[in-house]
Amino acid sequence: MAVDASSFIYQEIKKAKKKLDAAMERGDYEAAARLAKRISELFRELARVRKWGREEALSMAEEYNQLYHKLRRGEIELASKPKIRVSRGEKKGEAKHSESSELDEEFDREAENLIMRADTTWDDIAGLEDVKRALMEAIYYSLAKPSDPGVKLTPPRRFLLYGPPGTGKTMLAMAASNMLKATFINVSVDRVLSRYVGDSPRMISAIFRLAYRKAPSIIFFDEVETLVSKRDSGKEAATGLVQTFLTELDGFKSKKLDKPVIVIAATNKPWILDEAILSRFEKRIYIPLPDWEARREIFRLNIEGKGLKLKDITYEELADITEGYSGRDIANACREATMMMLRRANPNIYTKLTSIKSLSELENIKYNVEPITREEILEAIKKVKPPITKEELKRYEEWGKGG
Repeated sequence: MAVDASSFIYQEIKKAKKKLDAAMERGDYEAAARLAKRISELFRELARVRKWGREEALSMAEEYNQLYHKLRRGEIELASKPKIRVSRGEKKGEAKHSESSELDEEFDREAENLIMRADTTWDDIAGLEDVKRALMEAIYYSLAKPSDPGVKLTPPRRFLLYGPPGTGKTMLAMAASNMLKATFINVSVDRVLSRYVGDSPRMISAIFRLAYRKAPSIIFFDEVETLVSKRDSGKEAATGLVQTFLTELDGFKSKKLDKPVIVIAATNKPWILDEAILSRFEKRIYIPLPDWEARREIFRLNIEGKGLKLKDITYEELADITEGYSGRDIANACREATMMMLRRANPNIYTKLTSIKSLSELENIKYNVEPITREEILEAIKKVKPPITKEELKRYEEWGKGG
């Protein structure tokens, strides 16, 4: 079994952060600076060995590098962190509880930053009618009341969307949230694992607390496989994090809420998810690559839906030649074709820009828009290569049958 180097780096970062906090608490500039530099180096190493979350790790490396330089220049006042005092009538356990509560409040505030606006509608998503119906039904039965008060149904509230990347899993979650007029909590796994190293379980708990307060709400975990992979994989995230996630999923399901809270997790690699996590999702839905009709509609939404036109080619022909492309692939091809058209229709744009002297002058300029030609859209499609092979698609189908 391959060893995951990132797990060792996580442990080192966690240890170094504790030592850094202690050094800053006692006012030791030299030790604090040395530890800040060490943490910066560890985050850079984490960015090197890890395929996902590289930018977030590099961002954290830069933050600690800046802290290192400020400490070296004496620009930070140490020993300023308030200590938890124990009064004569207060027990030590009570002081620890107070400290823990303050930390929970801090993470509650951080969780608020994960709320985002969900303005996607079902009409913005081409195809996937069965998936839309399943999500709509879950939302409807979570809100509606049965005609017979003696009937007590428990509709699914934990969904796992799995399938190739770029097939619309995030859009589906956003459309569901928009339909419910719910708080949409978009959990960036990179942020949870990188920014809160050592405190990721506490952040997960804060996210669920936020969902209860802001209900109706939808918590969306994208690329959840990086958060709760199998516990024998050697990853740090696969110990306390998995247990916390399980606890929150179980507790959330048992809560009697006036307004619904729904958890939607998305993954491109369902086969590496922890088995206990998988068992908590009542509904697992395969999100396949778009079929012919869906591909045609995706082209239409990204061209005609944006006020643009095609020349000398039809949406039907485009659907014919893009079998195996994801919705994201098609959207990227449309954007590339649009830029080709704009360059052709505005050949003097760079000359105009060099003469601009103010923002208001730039805002008053109008650019030309012409139909996208056959050559432009075909050239754009050639530049986008579908990343999924037939063997990989077969693996999704086989996993779904076995799950």
